[in-house]
Amino acid sequence: MAAPLKNNIKEKILVTTATLMQNKSFNDISLAGIARAAEISKGTLYYYYNNKEDILFDITDNYLSKLSDDFISWVENKEKDTSISRLIRYVLERSSAKDFGSLRLYLAGAAVSGNETLRQKYIERYHYFKNTIRDKIIERCPDSDGDYISWLLLTTMDGILIQNQLGNTEFDSKDFIEKTVLLITK
Repeated sequence: MAAPLKNNIKEKILVTTATLMQNKSFNDISLAGIARAAEISKGTLYYYYNNKEDILFDITDNYLSKLSDDFISWVENKEKDTSISRLIRYVLERSSAKDFGSLRLYLAGAAVSGNETLRQKYIERYHYFKNTIRDKIIERCPDSDGDYISWLLLTTMDGILIQNQLGNTEFDSKDFIEKTVLLITK
């Protein structure tokens, strides 16, 4: 039997960790626990990752890259209505998705709590998203303040995420998103 490919092992580590995080806090997961759940040796795990933060960032980076790729595919699909109101709705609806919400919050918390490497990587990712969204807004509304609107959308996404993760029953994300779309596109 052939040895597993390097990317397969790394992917297995990431998928296993993300699965563990569905039932446990990231702080309660050890590298040894990840290795055991992934059915690999601790040495193999350390070959790819020597700390949990790098695993966390790769999981988050993969997730955020997928969000970005999905956004670009959607917005460039000529068969879709990608008008400014639909674009804003699309971006904000992604923040109300249940998957990876707690992971994003954990990463943000770690980034603002002194993990300088994570903070820098997180800021870089925000800048990338802001610029991508800004460019698509300006394509649709050349006279708009694309920087402001893209930052408004990103910070609103974070707020929606927090309210959904808190389980705030007084917050109706669908209604909030619809009213936000109307407000921005007036």
